[in-house]
Amino acid sequence: MQTRLAILAAVTAPFLFAAAGAQAHAHVVTSSPAANATVASPKAIHLQYNEKLAPKFSGADLMTAAGKPVAVTVKAAGKAIDATPKAALAPGGYMVMWHAVADDGHRSKGQYNFTVK
Repeated sequence: MQTRLAILAAVTAPFLFAAAGAQAHAHVVTSSPAANATVASPKAIHLQYNEKLAPKFSGADLMTAAGKPVAVTVKAAGKAIDATPKAALAPGGYMVMWHAVADDGHRSKGQYNFTVK
């Protein structure tokens, strides 16, 4: 019986640790504008994360659908990143590319699109 438990523990332990590690990365829980939304020109882009970020290593970039960078002022604090465009966004498609480092040092990144009408 003890041998079976030892084998079971040895086989399942890596999966338990992998599942715990996967949850340690900061990820976006809400965004404004939302992914794939069509909105009026937003005054700011707000990304809310599931855990506290290391502000020094977290941020976001904004690009047009054609790949042209859009000037933004970025502030990361607590569990959020805010990117404020330096000028009103013209109608068209945009891509937000974010990178975040959680307080525990785990890195994550992602992107999403929205459209300005």
